[in-house]
Amino acid sequence: MQRLDDSNPRALRHRLRRARFARVEALLRAILRDRPVARVIDIGGRPGYWHLLDPALRDRVAVTLLNLPEELEREFPPGPADLDIRMVAGDATAMPEHADGGFDLAHSNSVIEHVGLYSAMARFAAEHRRVGRAYYLQTPNFWFPVEPHYGVPFFHWLPEPVRIGMHQRLNVGFARRTDWEDALARVDHTRMISRAMLRRLFPDGRHATERLALLPKSLIVWRDWPGAGGAGR
Repeated sequence: MQRLDDSNPRALRHRLRRARFARVEALLRAILRDRPVARVIDIGGRPGYWHLLDPALRDRVAVTLLNLPEELEREFPPGPADLDIRMVAGDATAMPEHADGGFDLAHSNSVIEHVGLYSAMARFAAEHRRVGRAYYLQTPNFWFPVEPHYGVPFFHWLPEPVRIGMHQRLNVGFARRTDWEDALARVDHTRMISRAMLRRLFPDGRHATERLALLPKSLIVWRDWPGAGGAGR
């Protein structure tokens, strides 16, 4: 399996992201038909991701990147110089500082599987739906046979105690063998979900599946801009 890479345009992850970003741009174009500037909250996002945005749209899009405080201490590749990006600290499972519909588009890409327990995912989904008038979310599919974070087939289908033990005893794909505490953190940090669960978390959304070699690799859900008539297709 080709190792996932955000920066290499030939890498699998970059190519897939660019293909699915067309749906994000369609949502933004629908918003910009009604508003001079599209206000976006990218939950758990990174500045470099927004290089995918059409340069012709960048002067009409303002992006707020929300991350945990400890994430803001990390250094990330910069975003486009001609795009309005600001980074703020916050908890995606509870965002009382942001009003209902405070953003035109709430966006997250491969984040919900990292927020912890399934109860935290439900809070994440509720906040995601609340703060964005339109929204877009993508997450890896539990039923895809390769665990994308480690590049190991079937690993995510094993019981959690087995995965904890494997992290302590073995190098698991891209991840090196570790101690018990870090093994617990790894398992708590990555819980993939199925299409059935995503439908429960986002009952008002439109759902699609991204396929790789005919297999259902990733799940996508979005809510169109009000009155857009299916602009996110």
